Amino acid sequence: EGVKVNDVQYRTYQPPKESVPEGTYIENVEELRLLYVILTHDRPESTVRLMESVFVPDVTNFVIHVDGKEKSDDTYDKLVEYANTKNTAAKDEGKEEYIRIVPTEKRVRVNWGGFSMVDATLKALHTAFGLDYYDEHPDEEDEEGVPIDNPHAFQFHKLIHIASTTYPLASNTEIRDTLASYPLDANFLHIILRPNNPTPSVWNYFVECDDALHRIYRLPALNYDRGNGVDIYTSSQWFIIARDFAWYLANPPEGSFVEYYLQYIEHVVVADEAFFGTVVRNTHFCGTLHNDNFLHLQFDRWENEATGKRDQRKCVMKNRDHCGRSPTTMTVDYLPVLELSGDLFARKFDDEVEPHIKDYIDKRRVKEEERFLREAKLIKEAKEKSDGTEAEAALPLEDWEFQGEGVLIVAKETLQDEVPLCMGLAEEGNRILLQPCFKEDVPVSLSPDWESGAVIIEEIEGLNRWDIGPCSSDGELKSIDTGELEMIPGEYSEKGPSCGIKLGDGPRRGRCIDVQSEQKGPGGLLHVFPCYTRWHQMYSFGNGTIAPRGAIHASLPFHITRELRKKNEGEVHQHLCLGVVGRGDADETWIEYTEEEMEEYDPWEYDDVEVYPNGRKSLQLWSGEQLQTTPCSNEGGVIEWFYVPFIVEEYDEEHEAEANPEDMTETDEEL
Repeated sequence: EGVKVNDVQYRTYQPPKESVPEGTYIENVEELRLLYVILTHDRPESTVRLMESVFVPDVTNFVIHVDGKEKSDDTYDKLVEYANTKNTAAKDEGKEEYIRIVPTEKRVRVNWGGFSMVDATLKALHTAFGLDYYDEHPDEEDEEGVPIDNPHAFQFHKLIHIASTTYPLASNTEIRDTLASYPLDANFLHIILRPNNPTPSVWNYFVECDDALHRIYRLPALNYDRGNGVDIYTSSQWFIIARDFAWYLANPPEGSFVEYYLQYIEHVVVADEAFFGTVVRNTHFCGTLHNDNFLHLQFDRWENEATGKRDQRKCVMKNRDHCGRSPTTMTVDYLPVLELSGDLFARKFDDEVEPHIKDYIDKRRVKEEERFLREAKLIKEAKEKSDGTEAEAALPLEDWEFQGEGVLIVAKETLQDEVPLCMGLAEEGNRILLQPCFKEDVPVSLSPDWESGAVIIEEIEGLNRWDIGPCSSDGELKSIDTGELEMIPGEYSEKGPSCGIKLGDGPRRGRCIDVQSEQKGPGGLLHVFPCYTRWHQMYSFGNGTIAPRGAIHASLPFHITRELRKKNEGEVHQHLCLGVVGRGDADETWIEYTEEEMEEYDPWEYDDVEVYPNGRKSLQLWSGEQLQTTPCSNEGGVIEWFYVPFIVEEYDEEHEAEANPEDMTETDEEL
C-alpha cells in the first residue's frame, strides 16, 4: 500500500552510511579499483581510445573479448600487441599486468540476438578471475574449486561491462566518486521490473548456426504464475556489478540458479537481455540491485521500419515484420542530450560516421573534472567553517539561473495588454496553455516596464512558474535587464545551450515540458511529463538566426531528420518553435480539424477583432488554448517570450503581530 510504480521501477540501493556496518562503503574513493570488461569485434583503435580515456594508474584493469569470427582476427592481433606493450612497460616499473585479452581458443563467435553474447561475457569473466590458468593446470585446483582470491585473479571492487562502441561522458573522478557513493556490494543494472510473460506463439527455441540465429520450434516460457518457480526479466546486457556477483557468474556453484538457467536461456532469442537481470532477480543478489546502469542509450526505429535494405539478422521471428533494433549512432547534434543525461557512459559511437564527437566529449570531460574538483573544494571549505557538520557550499549561479525562485515566461506581444499572457499549466491534466499571468487585480498595478524587474509569487494566477535548466555548456545563455534571454552559439552548436524547462509549482512540480509523443513534425501538443533527457524535452532559445529572437524551440536530431527525408513525406522542419495554430503565415497543412474544432476556432477567421500595431490578431484570442510546435519560420505562429524572475516577499511575522494585534486575533479565531 502506498507504493507507486516508479518506486518499484526506479529501485535504489544506497542506504545511509550511518545505518550500515563499517565496510559497507569504501572509505577512500582513491582506492576504488575498477575492472572494465569490453566486448569488441573491429576497429581496435576505438577500443584503445576507450581504454585510455578511463584509465587511472594502479586502480584500473581491463579484460577484452574479441569476436571469434575470422574477420576479427586482425583486431585480436593488434589488441594483443597493445596489451603486451602496456603490460611489459608496467612490469618494467615493478607493477602487475593490467590488460588481459581473452585467449583466442576461448573467443566466441558473437551473433545478434544469440546466446553467444552472454557466452562471450562469461568467458571474459573467466579470464578476469584467472580461471583460464586453471583450465590449463587442473592439478592446482582444490576440492572446493578455485578460490575467488586466487593469485591469478584481477583485484577489483566494481566490474564495468561495456562494448567498444561505448564512451565515457563523465570525468574519471566523477565516475569513481559516483560508484563509491554506493555500497561495495551494489549491482547496477537496468531491469524492467515487470516479469516477462510472452504468449506461446512468440516464444521460440533458437539455435546459432553459420553465424546466424535460427528458429526451430516453440519453447515453453518460464513464468512464476505458471508453476515454473522463475520469472524472466528484460534488462540491458551492459552493467556495473560488484566482485562477488561477478564471481557467482564466472564460477556458479553446483546446483545454483545460474547453472540451471544457462541450460534454458541458451535457446532464447536476445538472450543477453533476458539473462543478467533475471539472475539478479531470482537470487540472493536481488537486494543489492540499484536499477540504473548509468549508460545512455537511444533507439530510433525497429529494423522493419528501415527505409533501405533490412538487416535480416534482426528479423528472426515467424512474422518477418517482427524485428529487433540496435542503438542509434550518436552524432554531434546529440551532445546536449548526452551532457545532461546524468549518465556516466553512452553508446553507440562510430568513429567513421561521426569522427569528432569524442573530441568534444573529451574537452567537456576536462572541464567537468576541473568543475568537479572546484566544487569539492568549496564543499570542503564550507564543512570546515561549520565545524565539521553538514553544510552546503554557496556555488556560483550560471548566467541563466534566476536565484532559485523560477521565472515567469511571458508572451512578448502581451506585455502591455490589460491581461498579459504566460505559459502555464491547465487546472487539470498535463496540458500547457497560453493563459493569464496574474490574478485579476494585479495588471493595473504593474509599471510600464515591469518585465525588466521581478514579480511576486503570490500575485500570479494558476501554475505559471517555471525553472529553466540544467542547460548544456556549449555556447552561452544570459539573462539581460530587458527580460530577454540572450543566446550566443557555441563551438559546435549554432542553437547554443539546450535546457530543460520544469514546472515550479503544484502537484506536477518538477515535470518537464514535453512535445507529446515525440511528434517529429509541426503540431506537437505541449504537456508536462516526468523528466527524462531526450530531444523532445530539450529546448533552445532563438537569437534571430535559426529561430526568432526570444522564441523557444526543440530541434530534431540528425538521425530523425535523415529518416524523414528518406521517407520523402514532405518538408522536414528540423527546428520546431513553441506557438499557436491559426495565426501564422504558413499554410498549416499539418493540422487536421474536426467540424466541432473548426466552429470553436471561428473567431480567428473574423477581421473585426483586436489587432496589434504589427497587424497581427491579438494573442488574447488564443488565451486558454494549448500551446504546440510550429515551424520556426512560421511568422505570427511563433510566440516570442520574455523571462521575468520571481521574488519571495519575506514578512517579519513578530513585528506584524505587534503592529496589528487585532488582526492577528481575528485570524486565530478564524483558524
